[in-house]
Amino acid sequence: MHDNTVGLPHVPAWSSRLEPMHLVAGDYVGRTRGGLVGTVEMHAASEQALGDVALINRTNREHSQHPSFVPGLPPSATQRQLPQFGIRHWMAAAPVQYSIEGFFRRNMDLEASPDLYALDYHPEEKSTIFGCFLSTRSASCPIVRRSMAELDSGNGDPDDSDPGFVLFFIIGLGRLMCPKQYVYNMDEVAVHTERSDAYIALRGRVYDITNFLNQEHDKSRGGASPEDMIMYSGQEVNASFPLALRAACPDLVPARDDPNWLMYLKSDIDTETSFPFIYRAGSLANSKEMMRQDFYHCHVLPKMRMFKLGDVVWDPKWIHSMHHRGGQYWRVINGDVFNLNSYFSTRVVPENADQKKWHFLHRLVESIFEDAGARDTDVTKYWRMLPLSKSTRAANFRCLKTLFYVGKVDTCHSFRCLFPNFLLLAAACLLMLVILIKFLASLQLSSRRKPQKHDKFVICQVPCYTEGESSLRCTIDSLATLGYDDKHRLLFIICDGNIVGPGNDRPTPRIVLDILGVNPKLDPLPRSFRSIGEGGQQHNMAKVYSGLYEYEGHIVPYLVVATIGKPTEKSRPGSRGKRDSQMLLLHFLNRVHFEAPMSPLDLEIYHQMKNVIGVHPSLYEYLLMVDADTEVVPDSLTRLVACMVHDAKVIGICGETQLTNEDFSWTTMIQVYEYFISHHMAKAFESLFGSVTCLPGCFCMYRLRTARGMPLIISKNVVKDYSENHVDTLHKKNLLSLGEDRYLTTLMMKYFPQYKMTFTADAKCKTTAPDTWSVLLSQRHRWINSTVHNLVELVFLPEMCGFCCFSMRFVVFIDLFGTLTMPCMLFYLAYLAYLAISKIANIWYISLILIGTIY
Repeated sequence: MHDNTVGLPHVPAWSSRLEPMHLVAGDYVGRTRGGLVGTVEMHAASEQALGDVALINRTNREHSQHPSFVPGLPPSATQRQLPQFGIRHWMAAAPVQYSIEGFFRRNMDLEASPDLYALDYHPEEKSTIFGCFLSTRSASCPIVRRSMAELDSGNGDPDDSDPGFVLFFIIGLGRLMCPKQYVYNMDEVAVHTERSDAYIALRGRVYDITNFLNQEHDKSRGGASPEDMIMYSGQEVNASFPLALRAACPDLVPARDDPNWLMYLKSDIDTETSFPFIYRAGSLANSKEMMRQDFYHCHVLPKMRMFKLGDVVWDPKWIHSMHHRGGQYWRVINGDVFNLNSYFSTRVVPENADQKKWHFLHRLVESIFEDAGARDTDVTKYWRMLPLSKSTRAANFRCLKTLFYVGKVDTCHSFRCLFPNFLLLAAACLLMLVILIKFLASLQLSSRRKPQKHDKFVICQVPCYTEGESSLRCTIDSLATLGYDDKHRLLFIICDGNIVGPGNDRPTPRIVLDILGVNPKLDPLPRSFRSIGEGGQQHNMAKVYSGLYEYEGHIVPYLVVATIGKPTEKSRPGSRGKRDSQMLLLHFLNRVHFEAPMSPLDLEIYHQMKNVIGVHPSLYEYLLMVDADTEVVPDSLTRLVACMVHDAKVIGICGETQLTNEDFSWTTMIQVYEYFISHHMAKAFESLFGSVTCLPGCFCMYRLRTARGMPLIISKNVVKDYSENHVDTLHKKNLLSLGEDRYLTTLMMKYFPQYKMTFTADAKCKTTAPDTWSVLLSQRHRWINSTVHNLVELVFLPEMCGFCCFSMRFVVFIDLFGTLTMPCMLFYLAYLAYLAISKIANIWYISLILIGTIY
C-alpha cells in the first residue's frame, strides 16, 4: 500500500453500496445515467492478476457529467469515443482503479483527490474479496476474506422431521394410557353361540370352547354331545360347576361345620333347570377325578386354561345401578368385581326354612358390603381401612376371589382410555373445520368480468435451460399473442448456459434465436457479469440480442440474454441455475432504480433497452414470470395487470395453472384434481388474507415498485437474500436450489408484510405435467422438501395477519404439520389393515376419525 494513502477522510455513506466483482480484460464497467465507462486491460494475453491496489473514487453528482471534472484524473490518460454508448471510456495498461462512477488508472494523484479511498485487490486469492475503507487515521487496509474451506467445514442442518411423534400421538399415546386388555363383556360373549364359534364365561373368565365342544366325549361316564354343550355357549356357566364352601374357603369354613362337604351357595333355580349338567365333587361315582373335593381346581381349571381368552368385564355404570337402585350386592375391590347376592340372600330366608344363614366371612368384611347403598360401589378404600390382620385379610380375599369373583371393571370407557380418542377426535374436527372453512371461503360465485385495459409497461421474463423447440415456441408465441398492447411488453428471455438439451440438435440459445428470427451471423461481444456461485463461478459472461418479434399480426420487442460462461468453461458453460437467471434481471433493475454501478452486461442491457428498443428500464412497473414450458392464455396478462392497478397494495399475484397433457397417461390424470384444489381452494383461501404463500414461478407477476417509487421485488433486502452465494446448509439448499420460486414469495412476505400476495382464477396458463411415475416422484420430492423448509420460514415471520387460531400463521402451521405427517399416513393405514385382519380391536371409531381428518 502506498504511503500517500495516509490521512484519507472518513468512509462515505455510499461505500456500503459497492459489491465485490471478478473482472477480466475487455470488460466495460461504470454508471448509466451520465456516468463513466471504463475498459480493463491485462498486462499479458493470458487471464492473470489485475494488480494489488485499486483506488475508489467518489465524484459528486454534478461532476459525473463529464470526465474532466473527475478529481485526480491524470491528463495523460488516453481518451477514445465509444459510438455505441455516446460517452467516453478510458484505457490504461496499469492496474485497475475502481470508482463509484467507473474504473480508472492506478497512477492517480491522491493528494489532489481528497475523495479517494484505497482498496486492496488480490485476484490470486480464491476467496471472495471485500472492500476495506480507511478511516482518517488508518495507515493500512487489511484484506477481509472468507475462505471456501470455512464454508465446507460447516455442517449442514439435516432435515430432522421425524414422523415418529405423530405415530406416537395417533397410536402410542392410546396404548400408553390404556394398555391393551384381553377382556370381553357379556354382550360380546353372548354373540358367540355357533358350533364353529362358541364362548362361555366361567367365574369371571372367558373361554373359547369351540375345539372342546367338537371333540368326542365318553357319554358312558356322564359326558355330553356337542349338541348338548352348544346350549352353554354365550352364557355364564358358574352354576354348572358349584363349589363346596369348605373347598373354596378352607380357612373360613372349618371341617366341623361341613364334615361331608355338602355346603354350597344357593343357586338361581332358573340356572339349575336350564343346565342339566351340574358337576359337583363326588356326583359321578365312576369318575375318579370328580370324586375329589378339589375337582374344580385340580382338573377343570387346568383343562380350561388352554381355552382362556381373557376376563369378563362389567360396565361401572351398570354395577353402580345394581348397587344403588337394584339393592344388589355388587361391589368392586381393586378393580375386581364381586357378586355377593347368593351370600346375603340367606339373610331374608325365614327362620324355619331349610337354608343356613351364611356368616363365614369376617363381620367387618360383611359390613363394607352391607351398606344399604350408602357407600360407593368401589369399596377399595374401605377394604384397606379394615383393622384386620394380614392372614385374616388374605383368607377373606381368597374366599371372595374363589366364590364371588365375576370379572373386572370395564375401563375401556374410562377417562384414561377415552382421552386419546377424544384428543384425536378433537384434532380431526379441528382439521376438518379448517378445511371446511378454507373450502367455503375460497368459493368464488361471481361471474368473470371483462378487465379494463391499461398501458403499464410489463417485462415478461422467460428463463430457459434445456427445453425443446416445441415448448419454447409455444411459450414465446403465447406471450407474443397476449391481448395486451405490444408496445408495453418486453419479452426478456434468459438462456441459462450454452447447452444442448436432450432430444435437441442445437443449443438452447440458438433455438430461441431461430424462433425469434435472429440472423445466425450476428455474434455480439460477450459481456461479463457477476453470477450466483462459489469462487470463480461468480464470474460469468453473456451475449445480448434484441429486436422485434412478429407473429400473427403482433410486433413485440424482445431481449435475449444468452449466458455462455468464461472461455475456460467446458462443462455446461454459463449455466448457474434458474435463480441466477432471475437474479440477472433483478440485479439489473435494482441498479437501474438505485443508479448503482453496473456490470458490463448490465450496461449492454441498458443500452439495448433504452437505445434499441426505445423504452427506459425505469419505466417498467411489472414483472411477469413464465417458465419456458408454459402457455399463457391471451387475456391473462390483462387480468393480472388489472388486479394490480385495482389494488395498489397487491405486490404479487398468480393465476390458475392448468395441464395441457391431462389425458396423456394415468400419471397426468391424477394430477388434474390436485392442481385444481391447490389453486381454487388453497390459494383462493390464502388470497383472502392477502398472503398467498407460494406464487408459482411458472406463472406469476410482481410489482417492481410502488406508486411512490419504493422498490419492492427489486429492493436491496430481497435482492441480497435471494442472491445468496454460500448455499452451504441443507436448509439453504432446499430454499434456494429446490424451491427458489416459493422462497422468493416468502421474502416478499417477510420484507413487505403490509402488502398483499393474491390469486385470481380468471388469469390462466397451461403447462406440461410429468407423464411418468418416476418423473412425478422426483418432482414431488423436490416440492415437498422445499415446501417444508419454506413453511418453517413462514411460521417464524414476525408479522402475519390474524390472531392465534384465526390467523394465517395457524393455517401455515397446519400446512406444515400436514406436510410433515404425510409419511405417517401410510403406516397408519397399514396399522388399520392389521387391526381389521387380526380382529384384535374395533376399528370403526378409528376409521371414522381418519376419514374425518382427511376430508
